Amino acid sequence: MNQLFLLSFLSLFGTITARAQINIAGIVTNDQYQPLAGATISIRGTNTSITSQANGQFSLQTNESLPLILDVLLAGYRQQDVAVRGNNFRRVEITLSEETSLEKDVVVSVSRVPEENQQAAITVEKLGIKQFQESTAMSPFDALQYVKGVDFLTQSLTFKSVNMRGFGANDNTRFLQLTDGMDNRSPGLGFGVGNVAGISDLDVESIELVPGASSALYGPDAMQGLLVTSNKNPFVYQGLSAQLKVGANNFGKADFGPTGYGDVAIRYARQIGERFAFKVNFQRLSGTDFIADDYSDRSTRARVNFFTTDPSRGGIATGIGYTPNNNPNTNFQYDGVNSYGDDINTGGAFMFPANYANALLQNKLVTRTGYTELEVLGNNGKVFNNRASVSVHYKLPGNIEASLGWYYGNGNFVRTAGFREYFPNYQRHQVKAELRGENFFLRAYTTQQQAEAWNIGQTATAINNRWKSLNQWAAEFGQVYIENKFTIGESRATADRGRYVPGTDQFNAVRDDYANTYTTDFIPGSTTARGTRLRDNSALWHYEGMYNFTKLLDNAAEVIAGGSFRQYALNTGGTIIPLKADGSEYTINEYGAYVQAAKELSIGTIATVKPTIALRYDRNQYIKGGFTPRASVVVSIGPHNFRGSWQSAFHNPLPGQLFAAPAAGLGGNVGGSQLAAESAGLFTNPAYLDSDVKDFTAGRITEAQLRSRAYNPASFTTEKMKTWEVGYKTLIQNKLYVDAFYFHSQYTDFISAQSFYQPTNGQISDFSTNAYRTLQINVNNVNEIVVNGWGVGSEYSLGRGFTLSGNFAHQVGTVTLHDAQGNIVNDNAGVPIVKRKMSNPEVSQKGRNSFNSPENRYNITLSNPRLTDRFGASLTYRWTDKMWYEQGTTAGDIWLPSWTSLDAQVSYKVPTYKAIVKLGGTNLLNQYYAQGYGLARIGGLYYVSITFDELMR
Repeated sequence: MNQLFLLSFLSLFGTITARAQINIAGIVTNDQYQPLAGATISIRGTNTSITSQANGQFSLQTNESLPLILDVLLAGYRQQDVAVRGNNFRRVEITLSEETSLEKDVVVSVSRVPEENQQAAITVEKLGIKQFQESTAMSPFDALQYVKGVDFLTQSLTFKSVNMRGFGANDNTRFLQLTDGMDNRSPGLGFGVGNVAGISDLDVESIELVPGASSALYGPDAMQGLLVTSNKNPFVYQGLSAQLKVGANNFGKADFGPTGYGDVAIRYARQIGERFAFKVNFQRLSGTDFIADDYSDRSTRARVNFFTTDPSRGGIATGIGYTPNNNPNTNFQYDGVNSYGDDINTGGAFMFPANYANALLQNKLVTRTGYTELEVLGNNGKVFNNRASVSVHYKLPGNIEASLGWYYGNGNFVRTAGFREYFPNYQRHQVKAELRGENFFLRAYTTQQQAEAWNIGQTATAINNRWKSLNQWAAEFGQVYIENKFTIGESRATADRGRYVPGTDQFNAVRDDYANTYTTDFIPGSTTARGTRLRDNSALWHYEGMYNFTKLLDNAAEVIAGGSFRQYALNTGGTIIPLKADGSEYTINEYGAYVQAAKELSIGTIATVKPTIALRYDRNQYIKGGFTPRASVVVSIGPHNFRGSWQSAFHNPLPGQLFAAPAAGLGGNVGGSQLAAESAGLFTNPAYLDSDVKDFTAGRITEAQLRSRAYNPASFTTEKMKTWEVGYKTLIQNKLYVDAFYFHSQYTDFISAQSFYQPTNGQISDFSTNAYRTLQINVNNVNEIVVNGWGVGSEYSLGRGFTLSGNFAHQVGTVTLHDAQGNIVNDNAGVPIVKRKMSNPEVSQKGRNSFNSPENRYNITLSNPRLTDRFGASLTYRWTDKMWYEQGTTAGDIWLPSWTSLDAQVSYKVPTYKAIVKLGGTNLLNQYYAQGYGLARIGGLYYVSITFDELMR
């Protein structure tokens, strides 16, 4: 019996051994039958994979039974599925074709499950490795500026904000950025840091962009869009990759530039055995930032008679009436856009009294001399950025992959909110653990950051005041102006004698006293002057999971469900967010859960219809929770795909929008909570909307009416949006691709930072002497805000490798204004403001709406990645319409002019070294423009790079 058992066991072992020795061999080539190295060949449903060698050949063993399927993947080529049978497993011939931009992409971001881009129920854009290689942009993140409907706001060379569908913001908090599944935002400050702490360029596999409402599956802050950046899996993308890039910018500036920069990146990934793989990444960029050097006289509603008005119609605004005078020697009120300390509404101006000895200066407002941004920073615009990551991956039985990763970002940058703020050494660590199978994922990660910054404008004002008080400076100005009769320049020069000189030890020491001292502390040697430094060392802890029940339901319907929990552990030391009464920091808990169901139905052989419904509930512990449903349908008839959706979204107030309070005596942001109002002294010294103050000083309302309109903190809640959208997408014979959409969005409880004036001495009479501070108070307004827009993108294959592509997007924001009591507001001519453009002067005259988005923009690109077997090239022309822009406390209100940019690149492949050499540039004609008021002005950026991909596989 034992012998029979042994024989049976040996027979079974022999069978297993025989199956394990099946050797599959073959070769991978391109369309011209040239060998392709580095292709990943995987046996579907197993952990077995290998890569092709330099001669294109491969060989792998398996114990799987024939027939089976091989999945073949190589960056820049169309994925191939190859059947292996008993008659071909010894010589499998695999031919890969190069991808074109017209391929049928698979996207995940729309429904959290893989689906063809063509049949996605809502608008989605996807950029992959091929698009990154062919783009004229400097980095994968920068390539987003070529996507239809995307508005970039460039604050620093390394810090750019993505905006879509209106309400452009320098730090867009209504737009969710996920990097390898992790929220990209700064936990305390609340804004996404873009690519300052993203993943290395060499490790980016794809970027998916979903415009508009996405809260139904992604929760808070996915209100105006969703950006999902995915990295490269080390099981698929292996070997050593390296990139070296050098370039220059800041051409054509007097006494500055051109300046160079360098960017080096390295990635190494390796699979060890069948189950384990790891990867490491590092990238460093150093150079000179784009410079904020607009010294024109600031356009702001704080100016007297800022709007052109029609007296015959009650003073209704018809346009901008203020004429800038850019010469400080002839302008009493010169206030340079990127000159600080000379601001007319934040401590840089003096109002001569009505009884002043020199009648020519009576009731005259005079600004003192400011410092430029470069002078205050003292770093000559130098910028750096480091990014690094390490991850290990392990394949468990059942096609489950476990991974653990560490991600690091470090750099300096300038951020624009109400003021310009300089972050000299931002640092962020993220650690993520994830378990992912075919039908589920579990993810936990933490964000730990060290973020300290100082306010450039407030620091410049403090330097001026440290040297000489505003009153003393004004007295000296007035004395010289009397003696020299009308000479503004000489008066300024005399009053400025002995002023701290930028770059000197004395200037630097004074600046550092303020910049290195927190806003909660007094500077060294003072009992009255506080610092200008803020701190955000806050942390975020996030846990989430999802399960796909489709297989359990025997494919009767596609059903997924998931949930998440998040905790913000604030650590600002009271510099951004006030401490609790006991001196401790706030924590904020958020949780949410969602479910989605979809079913594809066939209508004969003609069409398919796929309806989808989703529902999510979210709650922030300080804000009432709510549901965000979504319903969509896509109808596919041959290559034609018609989509429609109704969606809802919401946005939780960020920590700063809840609790922020300004430093003593200074203007700044104020949160919407009652705690923030108390910290700003708004209960004892009320603030008034800037437009109401102007109406009062112009005699249009009485003092009693003004007092009745004082800011009064009420219930502060989430802002909400409902939107419906229709679209059409087609790909015809792999030559013509068209994607078009139209959307209509309506906001309620919109959170915006409105300009309020708080009298210095608590007296209404202070307004007549310009004695007030400007506060940006976060409020839920009761206005009816609607955004309508449409866009179309198209690509056409011209043959011989040439592709002509382009896109156009249009959007308009309208508003029906209401006062605090809910009554519709009339313009100064007495006509109700109902459904009018927010850029119209008679609307803006009544207060800021901060739509800050161009109505029109387009891109046109001609490209050919295969001019020869080695050369490729692309050429892009971009145009963005003028836009009405309302920015912060110290920037202003202005029509930003339209701008254009011509971008190009030429690439050369070196197959022997698996390398690509690229020569390119953006804004080739070096026509400087700014994407927001007070931001850095962007000129030509020229570069050459060499990239080695997946060596040593």
